[in-house]
Amino acid sequence: MPGSRVLDLGCGAGLDSLIAAERVRPGGEVLGIDFSADMLARAASTGVENIAWCRASAEALPLADGSVDVVLVNGIFNLNPGRSRIFAELARVVRPGGRVHAAELVLRGPLPEAERTDANWFA
Repeated sequence: MPGSRVLDLGCGAGLDSLIAAERVRPGGEVLGIDFSADMLARAASTGVENIAWCRASAEALPLADGSVDVVLVNGIFNLNPGRSRIFAELARVVRPGGRVHAAELVLRGPLPEAERTDANWFA
């Protein structure tokens, strides 16, 4: 989708942003947003020109209404209890006719206690 504006929400180290940046050339741009300064530092080290990195909350996106053509969301809904606010923000920033693509891990049952208390259970 050359020329598109893509939001990679919860971009982490920026892998999905890098793929999107290549696909929106020429004339397109990607905005990678994450809450983690450490992850954004890793992402920013890529040096790709048509990607901007921003530290922000998924529940309060620093974007104008209807300013994004495509949103990529990969794994933030399970990690953030403010899901309804995130969905409201996505509805606000996506232009009419735009798209949201989400990928999420879904558990089929309760996570065992040993795994729930391990901060790296999702690694």
